[in-house]
Amino acid sequence: MSNKFDVIIVGAGLAGIAAAIEIAREGLAVCIIERAIIPGEKNVTGGVLFSSVLDDFIPDWKNEAPIERWVAKKGLGMVSEKSLSLMQFEVEKELEDKKAFTVNRNAFDSWFAQKAEEAGATLLTNTLVEDLIIEEGFVKGVKTHHSDGYLEADIVICADGVNSLLAKKAGLRKRDVLPKEIGLGIKEIVSLPVNTINERFGIRENEGCAYEFVGNFLNGVFGGAFLYTNRDTLSIGVVVNLGSVGDTSTNARSILENFKNQPQIKKLIEGASLVEYSAHLVPEIGLDMVPDLYGNGILVAGDAAGFVVNNGFSIQGMNYAIASGIEAGKTAVEAIRTGDVSTKQLASYKTKIDKSFVGKNLKKYRKTHKVLGNPRMGNQYPAVMEGIAKKLFGFDDEIQPNIAEAVKSTIRGNNVSTWQLMKDGFDVWRYM
Repeated sequence: MSNKFDVIIVGAGLAGIAAAIEIAREGLAVCIIERAIIPGEKNVTGGVLFSSVLDDFIPDWKNEAPIERWVAKKGLGMVSEKSLSLMQFEVEKELEDKKAFTVNRNAFDSWFAQKAEEAGATLLTNTLVEDLIIEEGFVKGVKTHHSDGYLEADIVICADGVNSLLAKKAGLRKRDVLPKEIGLGIKEIVSLPVNTINERFGIRENEGCAYEFVGNFLNGVFGGAFLYTNRDTLSIGVVVNLGSVGDTSTNARSILENFKNQPQIKKLIEGASLVEYSAHLVPEIGLDMVPDLYGNGILVAGDAAGFVVNNGFSIQGMNYAIASGIEAGKTAVEAIRTGDVSTKQLASYKTKIDKSFVGKNLKKYRKTHKVLGNPRMGNQYPAVMEGIAKKLFGFDDEIQPNIAEAVKSTIRGNNVSTWQLMKDGFDVWRYM
């Protein structure tokens, strides 16, 4: 293998692979370096991808990619000690019209990396990048842990995860990422028979569900839980803010167990067998943690760039990773063909990101994390929802109240003032 490439990409996640495909298709020499033995091996995220980001990029992907299920039900739930209040949206479309699907990252990333190799990219696995090669202010390659591990390139693309040490060494991230800016994701994959999954979730073959939850299972920690259906497994887990966990006496593992033991959730996973357990750091607060995206001979994409948006109803990071990887690849090709890999030339990458759905959504939802970090969201409002539902749906043997009466009596019983409710509602209206 040559030790000189046009572009070196660090990280064979979705961003890095997408960039490699874009570059290899243009006939340039590109190498993806991955520390795991196979792409996807270290990826915890296993959730929902959207069709639109792949439709033009790999036109026949629906017939090739290892899709678990097409999402037919999407929901947001508030969990209290004994109840679940669920807002759900269900679609009924022909299979080819479905716009979202669940994936197992181990299988999907391996398939995606194969597409990069078919396009001409070199994939170097089981290799740790230890440092950048910097000469006269320009990134010129990377140093790996191998004894002869110096690899040269005109451009390096960092796609090495949320706490990108390479971005920091290049001076693109001016400070360490703070605990309050990072989420710790813990996920279990548990197996159930296909028919059991279909019956419990009210779905048919190839249809799937994707749910996010908040509630008192969080024990005052800023975060949430998720439950996705795969073909014959479920992905269940929590994402909790590291800074928030540090302020409490709880831990992420106990939060996951609390969630799994909530009665309505427990019914859905009863009898399941553990297949896989994993943990991973993820970007948490969106635009406010995005570093400089480019420098002399270097670009940053995916989680390394903080490209994750949580708007309260869905968490998107994988789609942003692919989209940013494509734009990074396009920028690298343009720069190498002009013979200019300076900061001035590579600045077009940020312009591309800003004009894309990635940049527009990052800007639109830059303050949403402050709303979701409101302790009342997990501590008090699930109980408020439970109380209102009980009164309105007639679970109590009493004179049926109207909506105003149900809300007033319930918020008083849960130590929420009318003013707090109005203020929190206004924040939701403004930022979510």
